Amino acid sequence: MIVMRPLSIRARLILLVLAVLLPATGLAAWSVFADSHNARDAALVGLAAFLVGLALAYRIASSIVKPIRALARISTKVANGDLGARARIAGPTELELVALQFNHMLEVREQAQEALRASEERLRGIVHMASEAIVVVDEELHVVLFNPKAEEIFGCTAVDVLGQGIERFVPAPLLGLLRQHLPEFASGTASAIRMGDHDEMRVLRATGEEFPLEMSLTRITLGGKPLYSAVMNDVSARRRTEARLDKLANYDTVTSLPNRAMFRQRLQRALVHAQRFNEDLAVLFIDLDRFKNINDAVGHDAGDRVLQAMAERIKGKLREVDTLACLGGDEFALLLEKLGDARMVGNVARKLLTAIAEPLMLQGQEYHLTASIGISTFPADGSEASMLFAGADIAMRRAKDKGMNNAQFYSTAMNTHSLARLSLETGLRHALEREEFLLHFQPKVDIASGRISGMEALVRWMRPGSGMVSPGEFIPLAEETGLIVPIGAWVLKTACERNRAWQRQGMVPLRVAVNLSARQFGLANLVSDVARVLDASGLAPKWLELEITESMVMDNPEQAIKTLRQLKSMGIALAIDDFGTGYSSLGYLKRFPIDFIKIDRAFIKDIPASSDDATITRTIIDMTHNLRLRVVAEGVETQEQLDFLREHGCDEMQGFFFSRPLAEDAFVKLVHNRENQALNAA
Repeated sequence: MIVMRPLSIRARLILLVLAVLLPATGLAAWSVFADSHNARDAALVGLAAFLVGLALAYRIASSIVKPIRALARISTKVANGDLGARARIAGPTELELVALQFNHMLEVREQAQEALRASEERLRGIVHMASEAIVVVDEELHVVLFNPKAEEIFGCTAVDVLGQGIERFVPAPLLGLLRQHLPEFASGTASAIRMGDHDEMRVLRATGEEFPLEMSLTRITLGGKPLYSAVMNDVSARRRTEARLDKLANYDTVTSLPNRAMFRQRLQRALVHAQRFNEDLAVLFIDLDRFKNINDAVGHDAGDRVLQAMAERIKGKLREVDTLACLGGDEFALLLEKLGDARMVGNVARKLLTAIAEPLMLQGQEYHLTASIGISTFPADGSEASMLFAGADIAMRRAKDKGMNNAQFYSTAMNTHSLARLSLETGLRHALEREEFLLHFQPKVDIASGRISGMEALVRWMRPGSGMVSPGEFIPLAEETGLIVPIGAWVLKTACERNRAWQRQGMVPLRVAVNLSARQFGLANLVSDVARVLDASGLAPKWLELEITESMVMDNPEQAIKTLRQLKSMGIALAIDDFGTGYSSLGYLKRFPIDFIKIDRAFIKDIPASSDDATITRTIIDMTHNLRLRVVAEGVETQEQLDFLREHGCDEMQGFFFSRPLAEDAFVKLVHNRENQALNAA
């Protein structure tokens, strides 16, 4: 079977020409050469041939024009959006090929459109689910996309903002900055850009609340039209966390003042400025005197409230340019800049001392505090922060040594004093392990009989290269550094061991008195420690006497009573030392299970010449006897003093009039001599 292929347009056009020209040419030729009598027939035949050729030409032309018109109609449908339309043409080969290619183009486009729709759906899903806020705006800064995260961050819906300007979210200065940068994006100089120094900005929520936002801006093109996509994160929580961390790192948790680290930074910056502009500045160290007593008496919570109140009180006396910091505990530091007059520093210090000393009333409790202030200045005392820091610290400690509640300026002499103190502290820390401590014993004498009735163990420090160090030098330092606890434990242990050893050697049994420091008395395991020492030494508890001061028992009377009763139940004798110098409550005093009250030497040294001291001494003796306790007078140095005490019934005495504190061998010899004298007298 033979298959006929459709004629091409070229072939059809040739046939069309032939269909028109050949009949016309034949008719014309025949008209010229035919006989005249046949002219009429020829004309009719020619006309018929012409009409047949014309019909044939019309049909041939229609076979070309109709497919072209059909293709045009399909194109119109596609142009109107009907991508499903297809060209179905049976005609010339060329037009069929055109139709096939046209249909293929439509199929490819439809596939592309479908892929684009799928891509857009995926993009919308990604944008919808994005953890960042995404906002797209046009060149006029009108919103064209606003995803759910943006709705959450800004507090409004996409319906509220689509097509609207972003003025409601952006403060005016920032809006102007964005408008300034958009032409750079539109010009194509950058396809994506971080906002540089402005990648974090303050914007507005729908409520008008301002908050920090981190943003990156990207230029995109859609349909040839530039758009700008902003990807944003609300960093409010991060900034709050950073602020909390910054506060923890740079501010004191109790007073909210700058801490030591931040104070050093500000001091360093202030020094750079002062050096550049030839200005003076000063550093003040402010330490509240005896603040530990407040913590011990009313607790740390109340102590913190006192510190906060004092911080506010100090700040109230300062200028805006001054920096107050809390270095920890009860110690503050103050930076004074732009000093117009050097005398200004002293005036500020005096003003602060006065303010701090004013009574402080908190929650119905009245507090009385003083402060010690140390001052160093730039450039006189140094040009580095560490030098000024150290100078102010040294000066503050000098103020403590001078009785507290005063201010001292740093000087070279102070530095020398501080170095000596540091050396003393270093030596003190090694004195125990190097066995540099020893005990001296001062006898206590029964006034009525004149016999030795007991002894007080007193610690001494024989420092290599320095000789015997005065207790007045190292005892306060030991108390300040906490070394008094191990030193006191050594004294208790050694005194009990010596006393027991002397008893075994045949010496008349005597009670040995040992002073307890405030730190020792406050130890939770004090009673068990004392019991362990007695057990280890073999000394009977009745031959041990523990001396405490008024202030120690009055800091926490109820706990003191509990501790003293436990010690008393063991058979240990108890004494209140330095009586009259503290603030004992007689109501509490009668509840303390004590055996002795020791009158402080301050009341003894001027009797009987001082009528006031004589009256106080008589009163103490009478009161003590009324409480059924024994009285011991300290610091007896003259016969007149002894006579006065004997006349008014004082029970015992100790002092230089009878004997200074003695080394062990000398003390044992004294006891033996006095016992022999008593035996001979009998």
